[in-house]
Amino acid sequence: MFEDRLVEIEKLAKEAGLNPFNTYFEVIPHDIMHEIAAYGLPTRAQHWSYGKVYNHHKIHGEMGLSKIYEIVLNNDPCYAFLLDSNEEIENILVAAHVLAHSDFFRNNVYFDGTNRNMVNEAVDHAQRIDEYIDRHGLERVEHIMDIGFALDRHIDSYKGLNRKRYPARHVIEKEVVQSAYADLFGEERLSLTTELIGDKLPPHPEKDLLWFLANYAPIEDWEKDVLEIIREESYYFFPQFETKVLNEGWASYWHAELLHRYQNLTPRETIEFAKLHSGVVQPGSAVQLNPYYLGYKILVNIRERWDAMHAAGESKLDGLGKLFEVRATENDISFLSNYLTKELAAKLKLFTYGYADEEDEDETDVEIKSREYDEVIRQLLAPRYNYGAPKIIITEVAKGELHLRHEKGSLGDLDLRYAEKTMEYIHELWKATVIIHATQGERPVRMVYGHSGFKVEK
Repeated sequence: MFEDRLVEIEKLAKEAGLNPFNTYFEVIPHDIMHEIAAYGLPTRAQHWSYGKVYNHHKIHGEMGLSKIYEIVLNNDPCYAFLLDSNEEIENILVAAHVLAHSDFFRNNVYFDGTNRNMVNEAVDHAQRIDEYIDRHGLERVEHIMDIGFALDRHIDSYKGLNRKRYPARHVIEKEVVQSAYADLFGEERLSLTTELIGDKLPPHPEKDLLWFLANYAPIEDWEKDVLEIIREESYYFFPQFETKVLNEGWASYWHAELLHRYQNLTPRETIEFAKLHSGVVQPGSAVQLNPYYLGYKILVNIRERWDAMHAAGESKLDGLGKLFEVRATENDISFLSNYLTKELAAKLKLFTYGYADEEDEDETDVEIKSREYDEVIRQLLAPRYNYGAPKIIITEVAKGELHLRHEKGSLGDLDLRYAEKTMEYIHELWKATVIIHATQGERPVRMVYGHSGFKVEK
């Protein structure tokens, strides 16, 4: 019985040192699996984009191009969904994989403070959205959701989800004590100074665009609530984005480890397990690296190196102890920076790639650009900063105009097509001119969206 074997795998996981949430497994058909994968949660507010993702998963699955074996949710208790068409050995491997994910959710520092009840809160979000659709119509509500989803990666993870509005404009009087010898010069020992608080909006550069617009744009209460729902769910998914390689590597490492320790596989199941595992941690395509593979290979390398250092008396931690330390403290940026060594990168034959002629807009040929370690690390890290989105900061509101600044980072220049559409969305909420100060190449530009539309001023 699968249920009995699941209990055995859970016991092995705990004996190995994993500490997952209580995890509940549900076996479901393909269409439900595709639906949960599209929505990201079992129940979530309806939006046309989820249907698009659902069709993608469904068509790719039917064509044999991909298969979703499981979905596991960061929740306490943890919920996991397995395919009813999986063979038993597939679900045994997937169960071990899931328990390692659950352990990672519970013990990695980047998941501290995440909403462990989002499965239920998303149901409340969906009900509120449905009420707004009944009141204001599907088209209006979905359009506000379109705007929210266009901005949902522009949050500030350091300030967090729960924030108060900026202090209201007011004057503070302060007593200032003068020098001890002020009276010798005929000065007062005490004097009053005034300080104006809340004179500038925002009082400091603001990175959380959704929070700012929900709180300061002239929008209706229901529109504000829709934006806040999208923002809350974005914060929930953010740690999964910033730990993708490490999290999948951790789950792949432990499904392999636990099934090697499991004594009750038949010879046929052992062969099937080896085939399944090799499929999970295959390198990927020529131009797309598999995060399961990369994370798994780095973790195997860490264990080997720290076991050797421990045996030589060079480390208090052995390989297994080091793995648990990495699991608890790292995200993808620190994990790749600290543990993908030059030797391992060469062994894995990693390289960077790009268009053969990057100046030609019609170029389609792709070529290897570099195998240099620093370039490989740079290209691996580039899309992992700032939730994978361009860094846009609100700098000031001046004469009603909303001024933003693009801080050019690893993603390079803004794409003008996306910039125009996103600024149109912001303009709809702000109801006044929106200006982004940026550079294209080395040249400073102003992108302006006003009532007459979009223009770029050089």
